[in-house]
Amino acid sequence: MLKKLYQDPLVLFVVFGVIVFSLYSNLQQTSEVPIELSENNRTLFVKQLELLTGRAATPEDIAKIEKTYIQEEVLFREALAAGLHLSNSEIRETLIEEMRLQATGELSEPSEKDLVPYYLKHIKRYVIEPSLSFQHVFFKQQPEAGILDKLSSGETVTGDEFWRGRTLPNYGISMIRGMFGQSFLETLESAATDEWYGPEQSLFGWHFVKVTARHPSMPLTYEQAQMQVRNDYTVDILETSVEDFIKNLDDKYKIIRHVN
Repeated sequence: MLKKLYQDPLVLFVVFGVIVFSLYSNLQQTSEVPIELSENNRTLFVKQLELLTGRAATPEDIAKIEKTYIQEEVLFREALAAGLHLSNSEIRETLIEEMRLQATGELSEPSEKDLVPYYLKHIKRYVIEPSLSFQHVFFKQQPEAGILDKLSSGETVTGDEFWRGRTLPNYGISMIRGMFGQSFLETLESAATDEWYGPEQSLFGWHFVKVTARHPSMPLTYEQAQMQVRNDYTVDILETSVEDFIKNLDDKYKIIRHVN
């Protein structure tokens, strides 16, 4: 029965309509305030139903809308009275995010005049991380002795197949750390260039490794970093708006911090 209800366009319409027009817009209402379905909301609900179903709303449809609206409003107020918005983490997170949107308002699209100065002010953020190029011979199981001597003398050692191949050019340090582990990265960073060492254990198995090149951190141009700059700028604006909103409420809430 529940599955059939969820497949009913009218039910879906009423659920979403009530959420949008009742849950958030009436968050501050209490049981003393009359429950009222305004003519404007009724008209809007009917138009949305007709748009969703592709047919004119019947008197039965409108009656169902009104009945469901009132039921949901009563249940919503009872939920608030019972403190469910405080004890249910999902409801709490939903309300927090909605309030965050209320605090920040609608943001305009940032222009180059906004983004370029922001990029210059925070230019140290926008860099290509250091990277390493290296070769390795991989073994799934701990290899036998003598392989390092063979490699150092120039002999070819095949080893086992590795999914990324034998030569790994220009790998960022975060990628190396994620693939092979922190210990592998630290040894790789301290190893001499163009000299075989190993066996070094990783998350995959065992490796004989030779560092072939080191690439320092490089700054990104504004064009290269533009998308990240835009994201960072927007996040900072949002955070500042929330902080300003909360500062204006300093006198409303008493904040107590317990320090161990």
